[in-house]
Amino acid sequence: MSKALRMSCVALVLALMTGCAFDDPPAADPGAPFVPEPAQTTVSPDVGYHFAAIGDWGTGWEIEYTLARRMCELHDESAFEFVVTAGDNIYETGAPRDFDEKFFQPMRCLHRRGVRFRAVLGNHDLLTRNGRPELNEPRFGMNGRNYVFRDGGMRFVMVDSNRLRKKWLRQALAPEDGDIWTVVVFHHPVYSSSSGHESTGDFRFSLPDMFERRGVDLVINGHTHVYAVTEPLHKIRYVTTGGGSASPHPCKDRWYTERCIVAYHFLSIVAGPDEIKVVAIGRDGAPIDRFSTTGRD
Repeated sequence: MSKALRMSCVALVLALMTGCAFDDPPAADPGAPFVPEPAQTTVSPDVGYHFAAIGDWGTGWEIEYTLARRMCELHDESAFEFVVTAGDNIYETGAPRDFDEKFFQPMRCLHRRGVRFRAVLGNHDLLTRNGRPELNEPRFGMNGRNYVFRDGGMRFVMVDSNRLRKKWLRQALAPEDGDIWTVVVFHHPVYSSSSGHESTGDFRFSLPDMFERRGVDLVINGHTHVYAVTEPLHKIRYVTTGGGSASPHPCKDRWYTERCIVAYHFLSIVAGPDEIKVVAIGRDGAPIDRFSTTGRD
């Protein structure tokens, strides 16, 4: 069955359903009730499934507030229900005392629109009790260090790359009925296009073959504080979104690099019936780059 036909089938089922399978997150402000607005995500063969992504972002600096406002403006134009994060959610140490200043307040406009976060842990997030405070805070949306969530025909495989469990990852990539696109999200880059951090360990030599065999369509990483995307590698695109507000790193083009840009940004991603379209949006709200992929199938 083609991706377009499967997207049509899933859209028909979703049109008959309402609500979301996840509990509402708790209040952002101590002592204040939090009542999110209903999510507005539209899934259809024509519109596609829209989500956002950001990495290396939890600084509390003004640029984080700016990017959050741009995400809210995007949401008002084309609603999305989720923001997936590529880690380093709370600088410098993942301490819970920083959650309000570096997450709840900067992203307040998104919380008020009912947008949910689905995070993975970065290296900075582990510095306080091995990441446990973030794992325990519902607004980060982590069902464990490694987890899978599915929505609208999308399968998101969320991975803790600080201590990669390859057996778990291999099993988590097994498709289920209704899966149309598979997106893998983790912090450390498989293909780094920056001298700020090099490609990670043996990831470049062990993971691409696994991803190819298991039908992965898009890989989202962070850690290097740039925007970068590879050429299609066995039909898979690897995008680095590390410009969420941390201090920039320099680009260093490699043989696999299609584009590398030093810029604060987030990603707007729309998965349609036949392709995934990715737009990197800068601090002024304008695109700094875009690409598309038809994925593995």
